[in-house]
Amino acid sequence: MTKSAVKAKLVLIAFTLGLLISTTSVITASEAATIKNGLACKKLGQKAKSGKKNYVCGKNPYITPTKLTWMLTDCPQAYELYIEAKDQYGIFKDILSVSPEGITELANLQKSMDSLDTLMKTQVCKRGK
Repeated sequence: MTKSAVKAKLVLIAFTLGLLISTTSVITASEAATIKNGLACKKLGQKAKSGKKNYVCGKNPYITPTKLTWMLTDCPQAYELYIEAKDQYGIFKDILSVSPEGITELANLQKSMDSLDTLMKTQVCKRGK
């Protein structure tokens, strides 16, 4: 291999590494210290850690469902499960409403759904957490 070929290879490697580093989103320590639920972020799916908490950039269904904000990583996962449970509640509602025992169970199920919604709003997806 000639000197010019080696030099060209090194330049290509340096360029590729520079491009990779410049396009990788990294949260600096000073930025991470200011991350909390509900604060604006710029890149969907970007992840960061602040203290012991892990955050992801996305649309928080309880704070600002139309804007990108930081939220605990558990928030989008828990919200998907909540929506699935809500859909299943609709099915159980139709089945359980035909008997007196079912109506009691339906009331208990409704209380559980309400508790889950409150938990989502006040803890998992809460602003400033």
